[in-house]
Amino acid sequence: MELSILSLDGGGIRGIITASILAHIEARVQELSRNNQLKIADCFDLLSGTSTGGIIVALALTPSDQNTTGCKRPKYSAAEILELYLEMGPLLFQRSFWYRLGSGFGLFKSRYSEDAVEGHCKKCFGESWISEVVKDCLITSYEMNTRKALFFSKYNVDKYGDSANYKLSDIARATSAAPTYFSPARIYAKDKTSRHLVDGGVYANNPAMCALVETVKLWPGNGVKDYFMLSVGTGKVIKSYDWEKTHKYGFIKWLEPVIDILTSSVSETVDFQMQQLFTCNDVPDSYIRLEPPLLSSDSRMDNASKRNIKALSEAAQSFIGENSELLEKISQRIIKLHPDFFVNLN
Repeated sequence: MELSILSLDGGGIRGIITASILAHIEARVQELSRNNQLKIADCFDLLSGTSTGGIIVALALTPSDQNTTGCKRPKYSAAEILELYLEMGPLLFQRSFWYRLGSGFGLFKSRYSEDAVEGHCKKCFGESWISEVVKDCLITSYEMNTRKALFFSKYNVDKYGDSANYKLSDIARATSAAPTYFSPARIYAKDKTSRHLVDGGVYANNPAMCALVETVKLWPGNGVKDYFMLSVGTGKVIKSYDWEKTHKYGFIKWLEPVIDILTSSVSETVDFQMQQLFTCNDVPDSYIRLEPPLLSSDSRMDNASKRNIKALSEAAQSFIGENSELLEKISQRIIKLHPDFFVNLN
């Protein structure tokens, strides 16, 4: 049995690029299968994500509360997730003059208030728990008290019970609690135990390797040759830092480039490792990494201005237009992996 895995990077508002690509793939698979009820969650056996990627995964796997057939169906399509990002982005990354003043313009506390994030998470996810998601998943975060990586998954709920069962709204808040941008999240499991968490991007901005390990845990009888993985980035950052400037940097000046460099380098390193792993197992075509150029859009994860959102959308559409053949190949591969699933999805 060949399994399909989706891995989504972190990147803040640049998740618009990810959501745009997934919406396009979803539409292609719907057309190929002649089934307009199909959603992006149906296309993969395991969905994994970090930060903005984790939010997209959580949205894709949120169960519909209008299902009467007894079979769990996803509440959101990729197209609807994209619309949510376009609508919510400017609201999440905004701050009043008084908040900026009170935070010392980000020097004394997080750049943005978590109130808007928490409000929108509750609106989108309602009271859904991770134990109720429609497919297996892996969403990353980092526990500050124990100094360990924390993975949200159905597997962990099955293994550890209520101590690993969290509301999806809290998971979305935790996986996107990027240091300096938002305050750490304190969330509670179903057994009332609490966690002190920050963005999983501090160790796995590209969660592809984490997803691969989770796949091995879920389906131990399979090897790399049995996997098809699609890894989607939030736009390739090509920003040089000249010696003439950086050798004069102090603590404050290093904050922004350090976050930029760490997230980019981690993603690139994992991509290299995945390429080598699949190539060494003689299935190089079973791992596909999509990392669109940002073109004229701003690489900053919090630039949610109308102008930059438009530029991000244009970068995504440009990539889609220039890679039509590759995206068709991916869609065909998904159809091949799920031939029986596309018959009746009512």
